[in-house]
Amino acid sequence: MDIRKMKKQAGRIVGDYLTYNRTEQRGVFVLGAILLCVIIANAVIPAGTFQKTPNFSAFSKEVRAFETAWKKAADSDSIARDQRYRNYRGRVGVSSYDSFYNKSKPAKPLLMVELNSADTFELQQLRGIGPGFARRIVNYRDRLGGYCDKHQVLEVFGMDSARYLLIEKNLRVNPDSIHPLDLNLVTFKELLHHPYFPFVITKNIMIYRQKNKRFKTLEELKNIQGVSDSLFRRMIIYLRLGP
Repeated sequence: MDIRKMKKQAGRIVGDYLTYNRTEQRGVFVLGAILLCVIIANAVIPAGTFQKTPNFSAFSKEVRAFETAWKKAADSDSIARDQRYRNYRGRVGVSSYDSFYNKSKPAKPLLMVELNSADTFELQQLRGIGPGFARRIVNYRDRLGGYCDKHQVLEVFGMDSARYLLIEKNLRVNPDSIHPLDLNLVTFKELLHHPYFPFVITKNIMIYRQKNKRFKTLEELKNIQGVSDSLFRRMIIYLRLGP
């Protein structure tokens, strides 16, 4: 009796878990259909898509053909140019080599700066000359009364031979622009301002002029203590004797 009850109870338990209503049956059917579609898709569609490596052989041939044609054209142009030159040289001589090749490229005119009239903007067109150096060159020119030689630029504070060599060929001087000082009228302060008249020499010049009333010739400067021959030659450029 107990065994029958147990079987009955077991059958009821199994029926509870394995019996589906209509909605559950429909769900199981749809799920099975989906799984079946997935299996079919895996069997039919490849696992991955592979792209074939592009073939560049045709393009490479075109590139090589273009390079070959370009090289032939360049070589032909070079040969033709050399032949023209040989023909030209045979007609006018070897010395005309530069003129033959430079006809189409005229030489750029050399920049020239006149030191006694240039302003700071013009001076800055020179290699290695910035606003600072341009002002120094102009200020030194004003103290001198004008440049008599372009090498005097080397006397400008900070100017060295390396920088000067960069601009030497671009400089010219008009010595007519010099403004000399009247040795018999110039004041102590004005003469001292000039770079070639240091304090001691300026003082001795004033004492000599006061004692002798005036300078009759510029040669008298040689009588001034401290005036060497080289300094005298530089001084007299910037001095004159008034009436």
